[in-house]
This record gives sequence, structure tokens and C-alpha cells, in this order.
Amino acid sequence: MNIAFLKAIGSSMALLLINRCAENSADKDGNGVIDSKERAAEMNYDAFIPMKAGLWETKFVFDDINVPTLRKAQKQQIMDAVAKSASSQSCLTEVDAKKPGADFFGGNGAEKCVYKTFDVSGQTVNMNLSCVMEGMGIVDMELAGVMGETEFIYDSKLDVRLPMVGTVAMKGRKTGKYVGSCPAS
Repeated sequence: MNIAFLKAIGSSMALLLINRCAENSADKDGNGVIDSKERAAEMNYDAFIPMKAGLWETKFVFDDINVPTLRKAQKQQIMDAVAKSASSQSCLTEVDAKKPGADFFGGNGAEKCVYKTFDVSGQTVNMNLSCVMEGMGIVDMELAGVMGETEFIYDSKLDVRLPMVGTVAMKGRKTGKYVGSCPAS
């Protein structure tokens, strides 16, 4: 990771704290849910910095899980399953790179998630969403971090509500990087 990116992370985190205090909600109709039109308007309003068009790889890595009743191997199994379902490769066209869809940030199926917070201001990103994970339960996610033209990094907090276990709190990091040109269709 280069020094310029680390400086951008530091300054962007400071801006993120200031932005949180400013209360610039994307929820324009006040219904508590930020729909796809409101997310698009937010990206226009807050001067989203375009990403590089091409193939992107996104990954979740978890470093903490709170389930006192499970053994270490069981905890790792849950973290691996959630990480796998939220990690992906996406091909961004020139148009998509200017305004990526929700799947790009939140993982496969995130367009169907309910967004409670969606703030993209320049290089800073702050999202709070709730998603149904097929066959697993419901995930409430908070993502906050910085992004650039060829990479992003978000701190992540997840509460995974599993039918047989209850709520599992997880912390980790979502990373994304540009990996090259998209394969020919």
C-alpha cells in the first residue's frame, strides 16, 4: 500500500467523522429507507469520485466474531461462509465506474438490501444496510471507509441473525481492488 493512499485514508477518516455530524441524509422522502433513486441522487450530490472501469475483486475478511457458545472451528466456519457470500468479482463498464450499483459495494444481491444510510462523499463511504442471505438468515451491515480510483477499504460491522444460533456479531474489513481488463464476453 502506498504512502499517498495511507494519507488519503487518514484524511478521509477525519472527513468521515465531520460528515457524520453534518446529517446530510440521502433519505429524501423521510421513510427510513434509501431506495435506488435516492442512492443515485446521493452519488450525484456528493461528487462521487469515479472508479477505474474494468475487473474488480472485492473481499471480506473477518477478524472477530462474538458467539460464546461456539468452538473456534465453528466460529471460523461462520466467518468463512459470510465472507464467501459477500466476496465477488465485478466487471465495471465505463458507465458503471462513474456510478457503481449497490451489488458492487455490498456484495452479490445487495441491490435487494434495505439501506438505512448511504453516504458517498468524494472518497469517503458510509453505509448501513440490511440484507437477506439465502439459506442463512439476515445480515445487518455497517461499512465505513475510503475509496480511490483503483482500490477501497472499509471497516465492517455485521450482525448476522441466524435461525438456530441467534445474533452473531462480526467485525472485519472489506477490500476491493482493480485487477485488470474485463474478460471478453
